[in-house]
Amino acid sequence: MSRPTVDPAFTFGLSLVLSLILSYPTLRNTMNGNMDITDAGTHYFVALALLWAGVYGVLAVVAAFAAQSRRRPTPPPDATRTKPERRHEDAAQEQVEDEVDANAA
Repeated sequence: MSRPTVDPAFTFGLSLVLSLILSYPTLRNTMNGNMDITDAGTHYFVALALLWAGVYGVLAVVAAFAAQSRRRPTPPPDATRTKPERRHEDAAQEQVEDEVDANAA
């Protein structure tokens, strides 16, 4: 069974960019000397880990939906048929009923 997969490089790249955008104020305060480097690193690492998990979850759902859309659609019913096909037993029962009706008249 083939499972839909998510590209790990794309997932990490997207989460890396989003974590840099999210942590920009913290990194800026660190460069100005207003924040300790250890606290800034911890904030950035937590942001990267949470965003990676979130991006992976969203992309996994998108990949699952994309895999479903690749299935073949069922063909439409044949429009040339006017009546549905009967089973052999139904046809025999209908013939018996027609004979009974003909004899009753």
